Amino acid sequence: MSAAPQDRAPHDDRVRALLEAMRAFRAGDGSARAPLDAVPGERAETAELCTLFNAIAERAQAWQLEAERLRRDEGAETPEPSRGEISNPPADAEKPPAILVVESGAAPADSDVAEPMRDAARTALRGLGGIWDQASVLRVDSAEAVRAAIEGHRVVSALLDARGQLGLLRSVLATLDARVPGVPLLCFAPDGDPAAFDQADVVTRGRKRAEVVRSAGQAVERLTLHWLTQAPVAPDPLAEPAEPGYGQIRFEGEKVLVVDDDVRNVFAMVSALELYGLTALTADNGPEGIELLLRNPDISVVLMDLMMPGLDGYGTTARIRSYQQFADLPIIAVTARAAPGDRERSLAAGTNEHVTKPVEVDQLLALIRRLIKR
Repeated sequence: MSAAPQDRAPHDDRVRALLEAMRAFRAGDGSARAPLDAVPGERAETAELCTLFNAIAERAQAWQLEAERLRRDEGAETPEPSRGEISNPPADAEKPPAILVVESGAAPADSDVAEPMRDAARTALRGLGGIWDQASVLRVDSAEAVRAAIEGHRVVSALLDARGQLGLLRSVLATLDARVPGVPLLCFAPDGDPAAFDQADVVTRGRKRAEVVRSAGQAVERLTLHWLTQAPVAPDPLAEPAEPGYGQIRFEGEKVLVVDDDVRNVFAMVSALELYGLTALTADNGPEGIELLLRNPDISVVLMDLMMPGLDGYGTTARIRSYQQFADLPIIAVTARAAPGDRERSLAAGTNEHVTKPVEVDQLLALIRRLIKR
């Protein structure tokens, strides 16, 4: 028993390093990154959070550099490219984005038969609201199909079913490596299928941006994160004039409280919100959320997960409303459930709005802006 603290020491050090990197990044250090090397005894969630933070930080830094370049170009009457810089944008930047999927079934590529990989990709994109209109989900079943897809689209991610033929998976990956090296890769190997997991391990081994997912739901979560960190935000013709930044909607540091017991949902939500200028506080249960509200009276809006153990979102919302100072605080219910009556029940508990997961980011940002302005 005395060795337990020593066994956890490397894991605790990595968690502290992750927190330091996140704080530095938030303070303006765009180069801050979490350590990627695994340590003995660490939890899977820790490694996952390090990987996700680095992906988001890299993309945010790229967006910032692009914004600075655009500002420089707009400030010059006749901007000329510097030595080694391409005067026209890369051809890929003008292509419509797409997610490539490789199914294990024998249905033809143009079939409308329900397929788990295509369904997962479509679900992820639909969860991002207006961006869905720009994107395609392309089923490929050969190296030639991959090349054709790349010619006409900018590949954001690839989702492969590890239950398919190993030869097909390898040929697809070889083509991706040659044409779009470094593209994020997900390999689906469902729980209870060791053969599929072995194949997934073979094709992802040694790849920095590849991971194995064990359910369609996990695939949706991962694709959503890839999309948030890879794809631009869709322009909104009705949006207010934007300041230079990551999207059409920008905030000025207003505080948002996220109450959710799922660490992956929290990380994805916070990452998206803070990229648009919001300051996010988090609580993984209702009582902690109420305590944070009492300690931070300047919180502007609450995102409340309804399905939590113990005091659920309905009960937490009702308790918040029992405080006079929170009678008009905007509360948005966020839930994975879409059953009849759920919206009415959450509104009756005291929420102002009700949205379902996966959250449509542009819609959520517009909703937050409207409620804050009110």
